[in-house]
Amino acid sequence: MSQIPLTTDVGADQARLMDILRRAADVESPDAPVLSVYTDLRPEAHGESPARRNELVIVRDRLREVRRAYDPHTPAAASLQADAERLERFLDEEADALRSVEGLAVFACDAAGLWEAVTAPVPFETAVSVGPTADLFQLAGLLDEAPTAVVALADTNTCRLFVTRRGSLVERRGPDEPSDEHRRHQQGGWSQARYQRHIDMQDRRFAAEAAEAIGRLVERTRARHLLLAGDERALSVLEAELSPATAALLEHVERIGMHASQDEVAAEMAPVLAALRDAAQEDAAERAVAGWRAGDLGTVGVNEVAEALERGQVHELVIDEEADVDETLRAELVRQAALTGAEVVTVSGHAQLRRLGGVAATLRYRL
Repeated sequence: MSQIPLTTDVGADQARLMDILRRAADVESPDAPVLSVYTDLRPEAHGESPARRNELVIVRDRLREVRRAYDPHTPAAASLQADAERLERFLDEEADALRSVEGLAVFACDAAGLWEAVTAPVPFETAVSVGPTADLFQLAGLLDEAPTAVVALADTNTCRLFVTRRGSLVERRGPDEPSDEHRRHQQGGWSQARYQRHIDMQDRRFAAEAAEAIGRLVERTRARHLLLAGDERALSVLEAELSPATAALLEHVERIGMHASQDEVAAEMAPVLAALRDAAQEDAAERAVAGWRAGDLGTVGVNEVAEALERGQVHELVIDEEADVDETLRAELVRQAALTGAEVVTVSGHAQLRRLGGVAATLRYRL
C-alpha cells in the first residue's frame, strides 16, 4: 500500500502539508494539463449506499468530460489518460484506508512527474479541474483551520492530555497516579490539620508534574492555545504551576467529566476551537487592512497582492471566500503564496475586506 500523508499526524503534518503544497505549486505545465481533484468522502455524502461512493462517481464523470475536450492523439490527452488510470488504481488499492477519512485531494500530471495524494479528517468540496497549474485553494485551507491547541483534563491525581488540529483530536499520555495520597478525610484536631497539609502538598506536587507535562506538549506541538478542563479545585492549583509562557496561552476553562470519552471531549471543545479559528482569521484580515491603511506592511486588491507575491513580499495572504474573485486568479494567488512560503488565511463575509476586493496581505518588508 502506498503511503498516504494523513493530516492528523500531530508532529509532522503541517511541515508535510507545506511540502506538498510547494511541490504541487512548483509544477507549471502548459503542454499537458495538471489535474486537481477534491472529494468529499464522508459516508453521509454517499447516501444510503456508501459502497457506491456517489462523490467518486461525480469525480469520474467530470474526468470523462475533461478528457473529451482533448484530442485523443496528443501528449496532453495521453498524460491525462495516465493520470485518470493512476487515480482509479489508487482508489482501488487504498479503499480500506479511505474509509477512515473524510476528504481526499489529488494533484497529478504524468507528463511533469507530478502525483500528490492528501487525505484529511475534514471533507473537501468535490471538484475536478485541469489547467497549467494545480488549484491549491482548498488544500491551503487545511493549514488555516483552528490553530493547534493542547487540551488538559485534570483532577488532583490525573491529567489527560489531548492535541487538537484541523478537525481531529488525539489523546496523549499524561501523568497519572493513585488517588489515595490526594483523598481528604474528616478526622478533626491537630491530626486533621497535619493531614490536610500533607494532602495540599501532594496536590501541588502533582500539579507541578502536570504543568511540566503540559508545557512539554505545548512546546513540542507548537500549540497556540491551552484549554483546561476538569476538577475546579485541581485546576486552581494547576494554573498556579504553569510556566509564564504556557500560562500566556490559556484561553478558556471548561468543565468536562474526567471520564469523558475522546469524542465527548472533542464535542465539548468544538465550539471553543471554532471561536478561536474565527478570531484568528478576523485578526489576520484586520492586520492586513490596518497595514495598508498605515501605508506600511499591508496591501489590498488582487493586482497589488499579486505584485507583492511575485516579489516574495507577502507574509500572510488573506482571501474572503465569499468575495467575487475569479477562481483561476485565486488559485494562482494561492500557488504563488505556496512557492514563497506565505501563509494563506481564508475568511468568510468580512465586509471591509470585500469592499476592498476580497484579497489582502500582510507584508514581510517595505519596498
